[in-house]
Amino acid sequence: MAGLRLTPEMLEGAYEYLRVSPPFSRWNLPHADQVSFRVMGTRDRFGHFRGRHKRASGNEAFSEIAISAGMVRSSDLLIATMAHEMIHLYQDETGTARGHHNPAFQKLARRVCAAHGFDLESF
Repeated sequence: MAGLRLTPEMLEGAYEYLRVSPPFSRWNLPHADQVSFRVMGTRDRFGHFRGRHKRASGNEAFSEIAISAGMVRSSDLLIATMAHEMIHLYQDETGTARGHHNPAFQKLARRVCAAHGFDLESF
């Protein structure tokens, strides 16, 4: 199956689309220029969030969202995966990421799924 060929620019666009839509628009998430986007080839997960860390080239702290080209092969799955990782970003930014998919994550996931029509069971 060919499907979507992801680029970091596509990830950035998906992030910005979601960032200006509810409920993300009320979360004061960083602009895409303050987040690093990476396409990864792994087949063991759809996406990955890495909290603020320093770039090798300097002292600037940034967060990274990586999406798997091996798993995410459609636009709808790209948007849902990005939304999932953005919840992790929000929890990292607010200091509520004390568990991977903790009850606070689940509560936010329900809000995101309701707003965007994602299936909560597969989210």
